[in-house]
Amino acid sequence: MISDIKQLSTEKKQHLVGVAIGTVLVLAGIYVFVILPAQASLVKIRASIVEAEKKAADALKLVKSAEAEDEKLARRLEQLTSMEATMVSGDPNLWIRLTYEKFRTQAPYKVEIPNFPSPIVGDMAMIPDFPYKSATYRVTGTAHYHDLGKFLAEFENYFPYLRVMNLNLGPEGVGGTSTSEGDSQEKLAFNFEVAALVRPPKKN
Repeated sequence: MISDIKQLSTEKKQHLVGVAIGTVLVLAGIYVFVILPAQASLVKIRASIVEAEKKAADALKLVKSAEAEDEKLARRLEQLTSMEATMVSGDPNLWIRLTYEKFRTQAPYKVEIPNFPSPIVGDMAMIPDFPYKSATYRVTGTAHYHDLGKFLAEFENYFPYLRVMNLNLGPEGVGGTSTSEGDSQEKLAFNFEVAALVRPPKKN
């Protein structure tokens, strides 16, 4: 091969060198203008793929988190609905009578409450922007001391959104505010307030 080149004329040798240089320049141009940009583009594409995969993973986490939050919200709405079912609704006078009778069927309480007067319905002043109103009933009746204590404790436990307040005790037939037990066989006259939350009207 080398001997063949040596036998070539000077003009042909120059032509061959020119072809070789041209080939090198073409290859260099292909490398610089085609391969290098393609490699840079490939690097960018790979980076974009990694970023897209990261965004997709984050989006999937967000979707799963949203689904979990939706489930939590649904459970809380169910709990709220269940809670509101025990609140004052409709006619507050009828509600307290039905509620009391429902409670009395749970045990034979020896407590006499002849009637429930109409409640005072108003806002919960203690808690700003509270979404529920309160109905306050003034209750009077008679009972033995221990019977009344058991009744009040179980009454509040049975209805968690109802509170007994401002309890006054005295001998039956005598108005007073004494809280002493006295004769265990003697009935006591009592009066107290029952505060209950009022369920808000349903929105259309």
